[in-house]
Amino acid sequence: MLKIGITGNIASGKSLFEKYLKSFGYKVLCLDYVTAFLYENSSVLQEFLLKKFNTISRKEISKIVFKDPLLKKELENFIYPLILDEMNKFFVKNALESVLFVSAALLFESGFNKYFDKIIFIKADEKIRQKRLMERNNLSSEEADLRIKSQITETQKIPKCDFIIDNSGSKEALQTVANNFIKSLSTLL
Repeated sequence: MLKIGITGNIASGKSLFEKYLKSFGYKVLCLDYVTAFLYENSSVLQEFLLKKFNTISRKEISKIVFKDPLLKKELENFIYPLILDEMNKFFVKNALESVLFVSAALLFESGFNKYFDKIIFIKADEKIRQKRLMERNNLSSEEADLRIKSQITETQKIPKCDFIIDNSGSKEALQTVANNFIKSLSTLL
């Protein structure tokens, strides 16, 4: 089984790329969804959050941790093993698939990159990502900047990736690139 990680900085278009992969019948696990699931369903995580933040609201916790790098790191150290466990369950459940994809915005920050054979990086101009993030999450430019700056820069991540997909253009342009990637996928198997 070929394990391919999909990453890109916040609001780069990973979700749209995932959608295209799924339309071709590929299995894709989005670690953002795993995290949301854990916030809602993991009693272990909820207990930690209540003790540390006095809330289990992801939105409230995000406001706190994006302003406090030490608290952010403490939260990550607690939640990453839970996410990794879910990712491993996905690999086991789909062990007969020839290719599996996992999307993770923080693939390098979490250290999860070591679990993949190949990595795709979805890139987009920072101003485009800021605009998308402000519109998508109803954030101010300052809030969007805090989230963008909390990640390792694209220029630091790109050299560590096997495929670079530019999503600074239209959805149609990304779909064309996705189609070309799918066609070339057979050469990896």
